[in-house]
Amino acid sequence: MRIDMVAAAWEAEPAEHVAHIEDLSAALSRQGHEVTLHVRRHAPGLPESEPTRRGYDLVRVPVGPPTRLPKAALIPHLDEFAAYLDRDWAKHAPDVIHLHSWHSGLAVRDSPAPLVQSFHGIRVVEHRIDRMVVRGRTDLERLVALGADRVIAASSDEVFGLVRIGVPGARMSVVPWGVDTDRFRPDGPVAHRGAERRVVALGSALPYNGLRTAITAMAAVPGAELLITGPARPAAPDEECGLLEHARRIGVADRVRFTGEVHPDDLPALLRSADIVVCVPWHEPCGVAVVQAMACGVPVIATAVGAMTDVIIDGVTGVLVPPRDAVALRRALRELLEDPIKRDVCAINGTDRARARYSWNRIATEVANAYRKTTRTRRRGATAEK
Repeated sequence: MRIDMVAAAWEAEPAEHVAHIEDLSAALSRQGHEVTLHVRRHAPGLPESEPTRRGYDLVRVPVGPPTRLPKAALIPHLDEFAAYLDRDWAKHAPDVIHLHSWHSGLAVRDSPAPLVQSFHGIRVVEHRIDRMVVRGRTDLERLVALGADRVIAASSDEVFGLVRIGVPGARMSVVPWGVDTDRFRPDGPVAHRGAERRVVALGSALPYNGLRTAITAMAAVPGAELLITGPARPAAPDEECGLLEHARRIGVADRVRFTGEVHPDDLPALLRSADIVVCVPWHEPCGVAVVQAMACGVPVIATAVGAMTDVIIDGVTGVLVPPRDAVALRRALRELLEDPIKRDVCAINGTDRARARYSWNRIATEVANAYRKTTRTRRRGATAEK
């Protein structure tokens, strides 16, 4: 198939979203599909079009100023972005168009090919934990979803959210985010550690990532260090200071350390150095960090929210706890740390599940199947109209 990816808000997306779109494009290319990724040109001197080393073509649409813009500042340029795509598709129509984020869906309303929409997080779900999520976005997401031929959701939780805003379930496919199981695997280099026991917490220092809960739980887990690692965020320095002050107040500051953002190449070794990985946000749309830890053969404790309820089979491939519940997290940590057999069972089962369910080869196959289903549905609709 000739697949065109559209990521109109590319430059303003979190790093994990950018990596997901790149990895999906590369995985589809490896399966023999012809993939082109369209983004806005956000820096001067870059070529408008070029092949990437990962097998797909990258097109930088020359609209707006050649500098990075926040998401709100991208909206005035969407019409011009769409006009560029229309001209391109008039010459080379793809078989399917995959839109990433509601910005892309807002730009592409009419197309020569079936439209598949991915949101990577929707307001009706995100608003549960972040009251600052833009009001009115739900209406835009509903408009975009209903204008697409198919919506690919990353989790069952996202499906429930989309149904709540009026998207028919029959037009949705659930395909989780993938993980590079060649990089994230049990065997490989292990980062140095000094403490007898190490717990690695995943997530930036922003409140909804639940790190205060993780620090609180460590007060009842003597002899273990808590290593906090996650992507940088604009608000993180102040939040990090607040977390360190909390650690001092409860007497665990000497056992809590922030690594800052870890280079992707170093992350597998860091995960392998942990006895347990915890990921305890109030919401999680994709769960990819948890899958990476599972793929490295490390037992995981995570909150029973969002995509994590799909990823983890409680007590089998990991342990689920309620969000914002330091007592439950403390209990789960102590039980796993004191029971090496249970740790090994969770680690082995978690690795098996990560490799079987979340490899990029499987994810690309499922996405391609969703594309084919979409093209067949549109053909039937066009035939019926005749």
